[in-house]
Amino acid sequence: MLVWGDRVKPPVRTRLTGHTYGVYYTLCIGLFRPTVRVPRTVMPPDPVLYYMPHGDLVPGVFAARGFRHFAWVNDNTVGGYAAALPALAAGVDVFRIGRGGHRSPYEQVRDFLRERTGPVGIFTDGGRRDGRVRTSLAALAKDTGRAVAPLRVRADRAWEFQGQSVPRPFSTIRVARGEPIPAAALSAAGTEQSREMLQHALDALSEAAPGGREAP
Repeated sequence: MLVWGDRVKPPVRTRLTGHTYGVYYTLCIGLFRPTVRVPRTVMPPDPVLYYMPHGDLVPGVFAARGFRHFAWVNDNTVGGYAAALPALAAGVDVFRIGRGGHRSPYEQVRDFLRERTGPVGIFTDGGRRDGRVRTSLAALAKDTGRAVAPLRVRADRAWEFQGQSVPRPFSTIRVARGEPIPAAALSAAGTEQSREMLQHALDALSEAAPGGREAP
C-alpha cells in the first residue's frame, strides 16, 4: 500500500526521473530475484523505528516479503517514486512524504508513526550519499516513544547505480539489525549526543562483515 503525506506533486521532470528509476529497480528485482538467495526474515512486531542508508533500498525490496507488517518512510523526492513501484510489488507499505503542505516533513512522519503499531523503517540520510544520521531521528523517538535501531540489508555481491546497491544474479541477501536504543536514553543524551549514538550504532553495523549479525 502506498500511503501519502500532504498531497503536493513534485515537478513533472522529477516524477519522470523517479518513475524511470522505479521501473529499472523493478526490472532488476523481477529478473534477478529467481537467482538471488533471500533468507526468510521476519521483523519483530515491536514498534521499533529502524533506520538505514538510502543505498539499501533495492536489497531491502528483495528481502521485503519476510518483513511482515513493515512500512518504509521515504522523504527523497525522486526516491519516493523510485521506491514505490518495487516496494509495492513486494507487499511492503510505503509512506511517501509530501512537500509544501500544511505540515512539515517531520510532522508527517511523526503523525504516521503515531498511527502505526508495528515496525517502521526510514532512510536516514534522506537520499544523500554521506550516510550521516539526522538529529530528527532522536526527536522522533522522543515524540513517539519508539526505540530506534540500525538496519542494514545488503547483498554479498552488488552493482552500484545512482547511489543504490543492486544485487547481482546469484548473490545472497543479508539482513543485519542492531540493538534498539530506548527513546528515554536518546532523550536524556541531548540532541548532538543522541545523534552520535545513532551514528555509532549504524557505523558499527556497517563495518561488520557483509550482512553483519544476521537477524534471527
